[in-house]
Order: sequence, then C-alpha cells, then structure tokens
Amino acid sequence: MNIKAIYAAGGAIVAVAVAIFLIAGTGVFSNNNFQKGFNQIPSDGIQPIKLSIKNIAAKQIGNKTANIQVIFNAYNPNKGTIILEAITYNLFANGIHLVSGDIGAKLEGFIASQEAVFPIIGNSTVALKDTRAIHQNSLIANSWDKVINSKANYLINGTYSYKQTSSLQATGEDKDFKLTFP
Repeated sequence: MNIKAIYAAGGAIVAVAVAIFLIAGTGVFSNNNFQKGFNQIPSDGIQPIKLSIKNIAAKQIGNKTANIQVIFNAYNPNKGTIILEAITYNLFANGIHLVSGDIGAKLEGFIASQEAVFPIIGNSTVALKDTRAIHQNSLIANSWDKVINSKANYLINGTYSYKQTSSLQATGEDKDFKLTFP
C-alpha cells in the first residue's frame, strides 16, 4: 500500500469530522434555527430586563450624614441568560435630588474585565445593591427627617445596559427607566 494514500485518506477523514463538528456546533441543523434561518434574530426577539425597586433605606451615621442604600430587582423574562452591564441612576426624595450612583460597568470589547457585570439566568431575578453617603444641607433639610425615618417618597430615574449573546450574535441596548418607591 502506498503510505501517501493512507495519509491523504486520514487527512480527509479528519477534515470531514472537523467540518461536521463546526456545522453542528452552530446549531444550523436544530429545529429552531432551521425554520428561522441561519444567523437571524428570532421573530419573538429579546425582551428587555424588567427593573424594579426592592427597597430604599437610609441609616444615619452622624449628626448630618447618612448612608442610603438602594436595592434594585432585575428580572430576565427571556429563556436565555442576559448580561446586565450597568445601571446609572439618580435618586430623588420628595422632589429633591439626593444622590447619583452606578452599579456595574459597560463592557468595552472582549478584552474588558467582566467582574462588574451581572449575568441573569432566564426567568430569574437578581438583587443589586448600592450604598451612597448623603449629607444634610439647606437643599434637603426639609426632607431629611422623612428620609431618615423611611417616610419619604422616592423617584429614581436613569439608564441600564444589557446584552445577550447567542451563537455568533450579541444583541442588547441601553434603556431608560423611571421608578417610584414606595
């Protein structure tokens, strides 16, 4: 037998096996993707994360200083996992701006660290907390007692960013929000 022919046959078998592995890995032959076409966004699309306020609580730490903690609930209504990158918010009590804050960080390319992002598994909720210091001044003096005694009405507005990656695609957006508590 010719040794070159054996090597050529072996190489061809390996090439076919690699090609089958790559095609099967992309999901082209699965029922879902076959009906929708390769690399198309599903007709039902990705639903945005549903953001809500779980709690806002202030704890006085000095005569004119307090820590205020904001707890967001982020619910993923989709089947797949979504990455919540960042929440940027402004907190108002009885119409007075108290504090601004950020939770997480927007990813900038594939090299960026992913330690400050939050994966949310499909149909589940993640609680995200942020604590900021506030100081009593002439602007918030009238609302101070209500904030410290948990009697204030809060408005939070801002933007959150999320992404979903599947196969060879990444989709997502920045979404504005406006919430009240209680």
